[in-house]
Amino acid sequence: MKEKIKNKEIRHSFFIDGSPAAIADALMQAEHIQRWWTKEARVQDVKGVLERRGYGWEVELEMAHDSFTRTVVWQCRKSNMQNTNAWEGSTITFSLTPQTAGTRVDFSQTGCRESPCYEVCAQGWEFFVGRSQAVHRNRKGNSLS
Repeated sequence: MKEKIKNKEIRHSFFIDGSPAAIADALMQAEHIQRWWTKEARVQDVKGVLERRGYGWEVELEMAHDSFTRTVVWQCRKSNMQNTNAWEGSTITFSLTPQTAGTRVDFSQTGCRESPCYEVCAQGWEFFVGRSQAVHRNRKGNSLS
């Protein structure tokens, strides 16, 4: 079977009342990711694992923060999200731009394979990045898993 082309991308922009450094920390540390994505997040060094055991999903990432360019990049190495490998090889980027009262976050996931999970994942990211705003603003929050 021929592999589907990696040409899909997901984009969202949003605002968080916080500094780029604080937001980058929240994107690189398991205890923060657990508050807005999944309680089953683990991060060690630059390796991250995001799980949803109830669904049997696991995503393995290589994570990097470049403070000079104010970007956080997650390279997806392994994934069965939505029971497909559509995320494998994709790049998830959070570009952090300081604003007067906080930070604009430009989110993208590029290099996704064409698959039935594309629309669900696009909506899911919109939900989770929105949730990250609320968690950061309230300094509390509960994961959905």
